[in-house]
Amino acid sequence: MTHPDEDAASESEGSNPIEPAIERAAVALEGGDPESALVEAAGANDPGERALMESRIYLTMDQVDAAKEALKRATAALGEDDVDVVELEGEVALLGWDIEQARVCFEAIAEVEDDVYLMERRALLADLAGDTEASHELMLAARRLDPDRPEPVRVSEEAFAAAVNEALADLPQGFAESVSTARIVTEPMPFAELNGQGDLGAVPPDVLGLFVGPTIHDQAEGASGELPPSIYLFQRNLERIAKSEEDLGIEIRVTLFHEIGHLLGLDEDEVAAMGLA
Repeated sequence: MTHPDEDAASESEGSNPIEPAIERAAVALEGGDPESALVEAAGANDPGERALMESRIYLTMDQVDAAKEALKRATAALGEDDVDVVELEGEVALLGWDIEQARVCFEAIAEVEDDVYLMERRALLADLAGDTEASHELMLAARRLDPDRPEPVRVSEEAFAAAVNEALADLPQGFAESVSTARIVTEPMPFAELNGQGDLGAVPPDVLGLFVGPTIHDQAEGASGELPPSIYLFQRNLERIAKSEEDLGIEIRVTLFHEIGHLLGLDEDEVAAMGLA
């Protein structure tokens, strides 16, 4: 099984060398340049591998329809039982909030192989189902497969809220008044009703934080929305990416400040320039 964020060398299975175009696309994708990755993938000779890579790239761009179309081409070329095809079917289903189909796909793969990434995805699905214990066990299993991984992080709701308040107290001078216009909401996990509410439209189930509602500028102009300005922080998603409790505090701070930037109407570059990321 292959994944968008793996090293390019892992894109091949067995002894078959990977095409240079696919390798270059994988490197570009890992480097955060999906547009260049698409250009490189277009030069691949193998239609199945090209379609698989294009589907992965579109997934990182949250372009579900394009990912589905590329996946159809990959399925036609490689067969519906191909492990990479089934994996990508699960990823497409997950991004489209078809949680049951994603579960079917990832569990089907787990019957024939298992790896750290697959366990992480199954842990995400367990958290979406509200089964925190099953998620934690899967994260522990991932660590047994890779002993270099840190122990999975879990903290109480009270400890998480305290870390959020500590981050808020650390806001740059002048931002606290703007933040007071928004709700700061902590949830265990995202929920399907939030999909499409954020600035970028699609809300993936593994999102760390989300701003919804009118920005400060919109409010000044009298605009309103279905939801009041709200910043959501998703505890289990943040815990699963954290390397330690100290690192969790850093991830909370970065995510919170990033969403505050969107409350202020800033784009990604402006968020970083203002010291909010």
